[in-house]
Amino acid sequence: MKKIMTLSICLLVVATSFASSFASNLSSDFDGRRDMEITLTLDNVKEGQHLYIKDAYGFTLYKKTFNKSGTVDNTFDFSSLPNGSYFFEHEKAYQVKVIPFNVAAGKVTFNTPSEKVIYKPVVKVKNNTIYLSKLDLNKTDVNVSLLYESDNNTFKVIHSEDFTDTANIQRAYSLSNKESGNYKMVIKADGREYVEYFSI
Repeated sequence: MKKIMTLSICLLVVATSFASSFASNLSSDFDGRRDMEITLTLDNVKEGQHLYIKDAYGFTLYKKTFNKSGTVDNTFDFSSLPNGSYFFEHEKAYQVKVIPFNVAAGKVTFNTPSEKVIYKPVVKVKNNTIYLSKLDLNKTDVNVSLLYESDNNTFKVIHSEDFTDTANIQRAYSLSNKESGNYKMVIKADGREYVEYFSI
């Protein structure tokens, strides 16, 4: 017999209700064994988006690229996972939904109150101007570095900026027409590193 847990990744209220409704099923015994098969339902999936399972150290254990849009069911058997903390990550174009769960003593439990949405930085280039926007409702520290590729194919930092206690970062960086070439912008935020390459 399989016990199924369904989570909605788009609506936190729905996710909370599903997790609370089915958590007891995950911890119950059937014929002296634990059923560790979980079904994760993702709503509003777009083709090309990614689903990851990561451990507490951020190491990727599983990656899937969706080849269709709509509502997608994903079934996992966690019986071989060691005890520990893990995360589902549904990566969209501009955000990442993080769903933490724990494996312990043959049980899978979801930590619904710790679910969060991470907003990815958005970088656009127009007329030699770089536009950066980053929504960070938790106001964590953010570092932005702009690098230029030199003649020996290495990048050197030409500008760096730190942001603290800022919920909505909006910046425009103007580049000289004389400095054509390859650039990259590195944004460190949310314990992650985002890199954007571009040329002028």
